[in-house]
Amino acid sequence: MVVSELYKIIGMGLLTLIAYLIIKPLKPELAIFVSLVGSCIILLACIDGLMEVITTMTTFVEKTGISSELFSCVLKIIGIGYITEFGANICINSGNTAIADMLSLAGKVTILVLSLPIVTNLMNVIIQILP
Repeated sequence: MVVSELYKIIGMGLLTLIAYLIIKPLKPELAIFVSLVGSCIILLACIDGLMEVITTMTTFVEKTGISSELFSCVLKIIGIGYITEFGANICINSGNTAIADMLSLAGKVTILVLSLPIVTNLMNVIIQILP
């Protein structure tokens, strides 16, 4: 992602914010949809940058011989973190922090479950190193 793309994304964020602030006093029930649509457009605009990171990391994994299973786990964990934060922030913006907290908890539990192969691999390495 280059700086000019970031400026476009920031501009979209500001336009979404302005539309949200204008619509909220008039039609509060529609304001959350404006926020949600703007957020989704911004998320989609970031996909090219994320794909570049994934491609670079895949090349790194191929060159180093790291297990593709572990790499896959790390990518899933990163993705779940971003998606969970996205959902929780939308809930917070709509005024529902209880649901946001539960989304955060669900994301953390999912990350913990997905990290089990990494922890297992690490423990196996430690066991092999110990006399």
